[in-house]
Amino acid sequence: MYSIIVLTLVMYGEMIMGSCDVKLESSLLKDLVEMFLKKDSDKTCELLNRKTIPAFSAVLTKQISLPTNKVVKFDKVFTNIQNGYSPSTGIFTAPLAGVYQFTSVIMSQNGKTLIASLWHNTIKIASMYTTSSTYQTGSLSMVLDLKKKDQVVVKSYSNSQYSSNIFYSDPNHYSTFSGYLIAK
Repeated sequence: MYSIIVLTLVMYGEMIMGSCDVKLESSLLKDLVEMFLKKDSDKTCELLNRKTIPAFSAVLTKQISLPTNKVVKFDKVFTNIQNGYSPSTGIFTAPLAGVYQFTSVIMSQNGKTLIASLWHNTIKIASMYTTSSTYQTGSLSMVLDLKKKDQVVVKSYSNSQYSSNIFYSDPNHYSTFSGYLIAK
């Protein structure tokens, strides 16, 4: 019975201590919660919210052709919280260290092969390959642990004479690149 009470206090304390808006009035409860959760009472509470979580979504508005290993510049930005993504360079630079989720959906030109890769700084992380007799989409999705100022980009790639390196899009925004912070 004692353990159920303590567990309930710990869970209740975690809910309260997880919020910067509410303070524990009972120092005994606070001490118990900190002891069980090994919290440092000197640390400040820092909540992530829609103004502080780095996040971006950008699209291509037109078809582009790129040489091999060039950054794809997704030119129209819908979301850019913390201004980590630059449409002029196509580079996302992490404003905060943490774990990020990145996704990119890319459409190839009608009947052409397309290869693209997701890069973390100078390391190729993942690639997508499309080939079809029609327009085709491919996607990339990765979770990356970034340091502050690390960079993530989508680059063109060609490994044969059959790859076109033409990224198709139009005002319907078929090719996209997005990322956001999951955890600090």
